[in-house]
Amino acid sequence: MKIPAFLRLTIRNVVVNTDMGTMIFMLGLPTLYLFVMGFMFQGIVPNGLRINQNGIDIPYTTFLAPGIIALQSFTAGNIGGGMLWSDRRWGMFEQIMVGPFRRFEYLLGIIFVSIFFAIVGSLIMLAFALAIPVSFNYTLIGVITFLLAIVIGTILFSSLFLIISGIAKSMQIYQTITIVLFFLLDFASTSFYSITSSTPVWLVYIADVNPLTYISNILRDSFIYGVNYQTFVSLGIIFAGMIVLFAISMRVFRNIRSGI
Repeated sequence: MKIPAFLRLTIRNVVVNTDMGTMIFMLGLPTLYLFVMGFMFQGIVPNGLRINQNGIDIPYTTFLAPGIIALQSFTAGNIGGGMLWSDRRWGMFEQIMVGPFRRFEYLLGIIFVSIFFAIVGSLIMLAFALAIPVSFNYTLIGVITFLLAIVIGTILFSSLFLIISGIAKSMQIYQTITIVLFFLLDFASTSFYSITSSTPVWLVYIADVNPLTYISNILRDSFIYGVNYQTFVSLGIIFAGMIVLFAISMRVFRNIRSGI
């Protein structure tokens, strides 16, 4: 049976991105966050740092772990934009387009490889989190919600980085924008800390429009607080954002010409 074109491109993309640099970016940095921030913050507070949210008091490491897992959707999404730029830079985009592939199949190959890395990375981060250990409650609806959030979030961020890759005029511009987004979206979200009454208003506004905030909150509901109405509202918000960004990325992608 012939393998569909987009799956062949997905396999090609997995092989191309399975290198030490990608693995360090996707797994090394989040692991460092998880272990260093988790243990260090726990150690500097008498009796251990704890977070009280939704009326539940939990250790900081348990609060932190879902936020670190949520980062996988962001880092995996960055692979797509970087891959498109690299293919254009080294002439691979032209070669693929003159082969038996259509633009939509190329785009699907990028989206699917991002989802693949996001799910694998999330499961690895989950295994690392259990080694700390953390206190998670596993339910079928929680696991399904976790997977939905990762997949939707990855498509959202893949679309965002594809838009940037299609617009950026040089690799330096693309990398500068992604680095700024990396720090802004990571640290201006609830991945590392909760929003409280003492949080500056401007930071609350940024967190409220940050997709990573919603993904982190969904994963905490999936593993800690329990899936509820607000969980599905958050899923709906990131799904709507995904649809909008994916539509824009399709439009930008159609206008991309061969070469830089």
